[in-house]
Amino acid sequence: MDLTRVIPPIYFFAAILAMVALHVFIPLAVWAPKPINLTGILPLAAGLLFAAHGASLFKKHDTPIKPLTQSTFLVREGLYRYTRNPMYLGMLLCLLGIWVLLGSLSPVLPFGAMFIILSTFIRREEALMRTTFKEEFDDYCRDVRRWL
Repeated sequence: MDLTRVIPPIYFFAAILAMVALHVFIPLAVWAPKPINLTGILPLAAGLLFAAHGASLFKKHDTPIKPLTQSTFLVREGLYRYTRNPMYLGMLLCLLGIWVLLGSLSPVLPFGAMFIILSTFIRREEALMRTTFKEEFDDYCRDVRRWL
């Protein structure tokens, strides 16, 4: 099954729906009771900022944001100095925040699935980037971690 036929934002919104459904129908156990669950606002906000910042740098350098599309510029500034995937990391931080806000155990399952899906995209995108930017991308990979 080719997971890359659907773009990551669709998986992201599907994961949110799945998390809420699992919380409502199969909560399993409460691990973050109120008001502790409100700490989920922090990773949610950070995730939104990471994703927006990463996307804005793609726009600034006029390189396609759509996954598995030929890049025209290797972005190495801003958050890209610390993570090669701030937009994907932002999605995961948002999901982490939602999981904490929900406070029950079962919504972690879509979070794990999203991590696997994004890792699949990253492996394919890295292969494409390596073909496009060659040694420059290899140097970047040596300097900056995939996630953090």
